[in-house]
Amino acid sequence: MREASVHASETLIASVNRIAESALQLQWRRWPGLRESFSEPQYLNAIKDTRYHIQFLASALWAGEQALYDDYVRWVKVLFENLSLPAEWLSCSLEDVRDAIANELDTETAVQSTAVINRSLDALSTVDVAIPTYITPDQPLSALAIRYLGAALSGDRHGASRSILDAVSSGTPVRDVYTHVFQPAQLELGRLWQLNRISVAQEHCATAITELVMSQLYGEIFTAEIKDRMLVAACVGEELHEMGLRMVTDFFEMDKWNTHYLGANMPAASIVETTAERQADVLALSATMSYHIREVAEIIRMLRTDERTSDVKVLVGGYTFNTAPTLWKRVGADGFARSAQAALEIGRRLVAS
Repeated sequence: MREASVHASETLIASVNRIAESALQLQWRRWPGLRESFSEPQYLNAIKDTRYHIQFLASALWAGEQALYDDYVRWVKVLFENLSLPAEWLSCSLEDVRDAIANELDTETAVQSTAVINRSLDALSTVDVAIPTYITPDQPLSALAIRYLGAALSGDRHGASRSILDAVSSGTPVRDVYTHVFQPAQLELGRLWQLNRISVAQEHCATAITELVMSQLYGEIFTAEIKDRMLVAACVGEELHEMGLRMVTDFFEMDKWNTHYLGANMPAASIVETTAERQADVLALSATMSYHIREVAEIIRMLRTDERTSDVKVLVGGYTFNTAPTLWKRVGADGFARSAQAALEIGRRLVAS
């Protein structure tokens, strides 16, 4: 079963452009005149979105995790709902991808793909498009989080910075600011964007403000103490979602580890080489999008086969691992964490074992 699903995944990745084009041809037949109504940018977006259907499907097949595709389909349904797009567009688009695969690819790939798509389609009607807020009054520092997020969304970097620096100078621990302000604020930004309540520009600006304010706290985080543990942290492949991993790295630094943060969009060979050069005890890898999980597995494979890094412990995290909590075992990691604090606790255990 594993071999069949991996074969299907690899076949889909190799054929993603052909299947996307074929699926769109089925859509044009389903809705005569639709292609002619699209501008060139709209057509290119349709191709891109159809590729996403296929890439996320390939990831779910590779991992053997139906939950990954179910979550992707739910995410798209919420997005369509808040963009006022017809609900049937999503279900029909998925059906056309399924049928294009059956028409274009081998029987085994079609069987594996059809099973995953059909299960997600069956669950589509029961998907709740409501997404609860990540900042509620009963949470610690909720008033500060609301005030901070409001300033960040309005582009008021001075007000956002002042709210945090004043709180820290009044005795609020930096760890608590990360856990109860920055983390829920970033999650709330994603929710508001998905609900079409803020623009991409607002989301990027608010994230940049958080990065700025975090850097202003580094005097509270970094010390000149001699440290005997080293963490290297990186986002895999073309992964650009780096804020969560930055927070994880800072938690290790506050725990008196040496840290080397590589950030986003890092090639596999560079990650392994840096891990060796820094003589890391732990390598933290982050993946938000599920189509990057194979890259996580490949980095871990490279690490294990290099005598300089074969004993390095690997900790993984990010949205895709939260969606499928046993996925970390599939990629060959030593541990998985949902939060910065959990990552630190697991990292401690890994080096103590």
